[in-house]
Amino acid sequence: MKRALRILFSVIFGFAVLLVSANLYFHYWLQHHLPQYIENKSPYHIHYQNLNIEFVSGKISASKVKISPKHIDNRKLLQLNGTVDSLFISNLGIYDAILNKKINAKYVKLFRPNLHIILPENQDTHKNNKQPLISKNLVIENGNIEILKFDKSKFLSIKNLSLNIENLKLTEKEVSRKLPIAFGQYSIKSKAFHFYPDEVYHISATEINTENGQMSVTDFSMKPLINFSEFSRKFPRKSLLDISSQKMIFKDIVLKKNKISLFEVRFSEPHLTVYSSENQNENKNKPFRYIVELQNVFFDNGKVKIIKNGQKKFSVDNVNAHFEQLVLDGKNPKNELPFRYDNYQISARNIFLDAGKFYQFFIKNADFQKNSIDLRGLHLQPKFTKTRFTSKISTEKDWYNIKIAQTRMTDFHWKLKDSQPKINIGNVLINNLQAQIYRSKSPKDDLTRKKLYSELLRSINFPLLVKNFNIRNSNLVYEEDLPNGNKPGKLTFSQFNLNAQNLNSNKGFKNTVVPIKIHTQFMNVAPMKVNWSFDTANLQDDFSISGQINDLPAESINAFVTPYSHKKVEGNIHEVRFNFKGNRNEISGNYTMKHENVKVKVLDEKTKKEKKVLSAVTNLIVRTNSKSETENVVVHTTRNPTKSFFNLLWRGVEEGLKKTLVGKNVEKTEKTVKQLKQKLGLQDSVNQKEKPKKEKGFFKNLFKK
Repeated sequence: MKRALRILFSVIFGFAVLLVSANLYFHYWLQHHLPQYIENKSPYHIHYQNLNIEFVSGKISASKVKISPKHIDNRKLLQLNGTVDSLFISNLGIYDAILNKKINAKYVKLFRPNLHIILPENQDTHKNNKQPLISKNLVIENGNIEILKFDKSKFLSIKNLSLNIENLKLTEKEVSRKLPIAFGQYSIKSKAFHFYPDEVYHISATEINTENGQMSVTDFSMKPLINFSEFSRKFPRKSLLDISSQKMIFKDIVLKKNKISLFEVRFSEPHLTVYSSENQNENKNKPFRYIVELQNVFFDNGKVKIIKNGQKKFSVDNVNAHFEQLVLDGKNPKNELPFRYDNYQISARNIFLDAGKFYQFFIKNADFQKNSIDLRGLHLQPKFTKTRFTSKISTEKDWYNIKIAQTRMTDFHWKLKDSQPKINIGNVLINNLQAQIYRSKSPKDDLTRKKLYSELLRSINFPLLVKNFNIRNSNLVYEEDLPNGNKPGKLTFSQFNLNAQNLNSNKGFKNTVVPIKIHTQFMNVAPMKVNWSFDTANLQDDFSISGQINDLPAESINAFVTPYSHKKVEGNIHEVRFNFKGNRNEISGNYTMKHENVKVKVLDEKTKKEKKVLSAVTNLIVRTNSKSETENVVVHTTRNPTKSFFNLLWRGVEEGLKKTLVGKNVEKTEKTVKQLKQKLGLQDSVNQKEKPKKEKGFFKNLFKK
């Protein structure tokens, strides 16, 4: 028994001596032969002043390390050139490092590394995906690193880098929609950061710093390396971006699977310029490779500009915004918005929008919140004068110059589904609208079919509902010019107030009737009231409209009567009432007018003096005073489908006006007067042969469109 124990003890002792000897020999080999082994097996020349290796603990330290490639012309090899003042590695797997050429350590620290790296050419990311360096904790102090692409073009450079990352994890396998890196605690400090991800952009920052748990990036920018003409040739369906921010700050960053999360994010003076061209097709949003989530985001004093084909199409200054959450993800495959958001406030100044060939749009101040919009200082400004505008159109069109002091929307809700918006607004207020509208009769008539307002609303292809729409304290001026050289006729509606309820597009709404009330001063002197209603669901576009004008001096309408007919009107119109119903084909109803001492003066076209004989003949057919307090005339007229709703309304008023002033047999009376003029050798101030074809009197031209 004792003999057996002695044998067992001898064997164990022998193994122990062997292991110790092997360890001592391996330690001796590491100290004296590892440098030569690395020199022989590595593609790099590696030199150092001091090297200390502890095999048991896996600690390695070295000082004054210098590395350079053996084959500087081998473009398939990572070219690593530079120095490291000192290097420290703890808990290193020695066998992995020697046999598998893989550094797996708990802690790696580099002090004053100055490295110049050239990436290899045509690396296959699907092969040999094992990372050459795996460290749970990485520390770099005061380093300068420059990385070039295989063709020696710039890729990345960073100076004065101090970095501390804990719990670092690198993904070894190529996994779609998964971040290649993750980490826990971190701190970073550096100067002069430059990154060139491709041939188009240069991303830079003058300083990156972590302090008091916050990461700050100073003078961040993403600038184009090529001009837009070159970019559009290479990438005809993409936009070129120019982005900068004086400072970007965030409290924390979390990388998890395919999600990047930033918290307490603030961008100071962010500027964005987008360059695009007509060749671009509609954006079709592709799923994002990674999810980017920003929590509690602030934009301070930002600017945005969009340039299309060298022309500014949109710009905005002084953008200040707050989003409780912004999420950019891949959950919008049906061309919806490429991001999601929650609870926001946005304010901006000096908004500019190019509104097409003839107009540009300005807003001085804008305030957007989740359920309200407030716009101040709106201006729809024409790009051309009235004369130049007329010379650029082939058919009749209106020229607009519109200013609005304030537009406010409250109880505002909207969402986007399957590329289609749904908008529901509780209240819209337009305050102090000043509208100038001008039309020249020189161009050809526009003979396209005109939709009535019920059909126009119905043709909106998405659900739209405005419960209460108001225009207050406004003024509308309409001018119409004939090619006879006279000044334009002018029609004025001052102190204009309008209320419309239930404006809708007939897309899933139970109540589709739209009632409208208007109160205004006609020609600045006569109170005017209008009640108007229509149903967007009615395919015949039935409508009803009634109105009343009181205390209208006849002289006040000379501003638009005289330029067109070379006539002046005198007298008093005490009251005008009309009550019409109609549809897309006709209008009919009752018309009443009470007037007193109404007379017409016919003027000489050149001298503007009255032609007394012709005036007397004209007044033969005019009823100077209304016959009865309650006299009504019945009107009925058909619609010209190439004319607007207001033309149809005027045709009804015109027929009532003629029957009131001339009598029910209007055509017979006009024929009698014409025969009398011929017998007396009289004619109107403008010879009929010389009249322009379109000069049919102001009223017919006014609502001709």
